Amino acid sequence: MPNSYFQFKQFRIEQDQAGMKVTTDGCLFGALIDPDQEGPILDIGTGTGLLSLMLAQRTLATIDGIEIDAGVAKQASENMTTSPWSSRLTTHHTSLQKFEPRKKYKQIISNPPFFKNNSPSSSKKRTLAIHSDLLPMDNLLELSLRLLDQNGTLWLMYPPHEMSTFIKKAIDQGLYLQKQVLVANRPGEVPIRSVCSFAQLQSLSPIKTELSIRTEQNEYTDEFKVLLKDYYLHL
Repeated sequence: MPNSYFQFKQFRIEQDQAGMKVTTDGCLFGALIDPDQEGPILDIGTGTGLLSLMLAQRTLATIDGIEIDAGVAKQASENMTTSPWSSRLTTHHTSLQKFEPRKKYKQIISNPPFFKNNSPSSSKKRTLAIHSDLLPMDNLLELSLRLLDQNGTLWLMYPPHEMSTFIKKAIDQGLYLQKQVLVANRPGEVPIRSVCSFAQLQSLSPIKTELSIRTEQNEYTDEFKVLLKDYYLHL
């Protein structure tokens, strides 16, 4: 029987309540984010609290995670409470639409849902985690802009097609691409994820790179190892 948790070097993710478990691409996203060192940081759809905990390990920032599912929010809160950085981490059981903090955020991060809900998962929690009906792209963009500090950054991970759509929508709202990393399973394969950062300052030449998770021999690439070595137990 598999463990109900995922153990990292400095923290543990309990995840039996979560529709979306710890994934390789989720961990890679957390490692690719260039975090604001002091915050505050907002983690939209925090799930198990993975991204918040990864950033807490590398910063002195205060981090708020919001999660719409009550059971998942409770587990995220427990994961944060048992971590070494509990004093800087807070979970809010709410939707982004109803979240009204009394501050702006220097950084907003999110691994948002991206499937249209025309073929719901058999698991209600997984449906919430992966289907975009409760957090449409336009909604995410509009509300992120409202909560983001004028000099702040927004970091997102979408599949490449959805990210292309988001980039176009963001430009229309005055939010511009700064960095983009296209992630493929192996060299030469079609990218499966796009990790991007955005800011309200227009960049004439966004930094664009590519990264593979595994080699053709099915081992982690050197790039992946460097990014995850402070997190994964066996790197």
